[in-house]
Amino acid sequence: MFIFGKIKTYIIAGLAIALPIIYVMGRVGGAAKEKNKVLKDELEAQNKASDFYQKMAGHEDDTLTDRNSVTDRLRNNGL
Repeated sequence: MFIFGKIKTYIIAGLAIALPIIYVMGRVGGAAKEKNKVLKDELEAQNKASDFYQKMAGHEDDTLTDRNSVTDRLRNNGL
């Protein structure tokens, strides 16, 4: 019985020492994943803005002379 008690004590001590290390490693890994997710979101937003401005540049030379052309343009593509 004495040997099993010591083994149990060593296991508990090992887990007590390993738990903070595991916690810190998880925090570092989680922070890296979160940063990667934020960068992907920013890149996607930048690509959407770039596409929007390219579409706007394509319609720069359009002349809107009457009301019908304005409403048709808004109904067709929203620009």
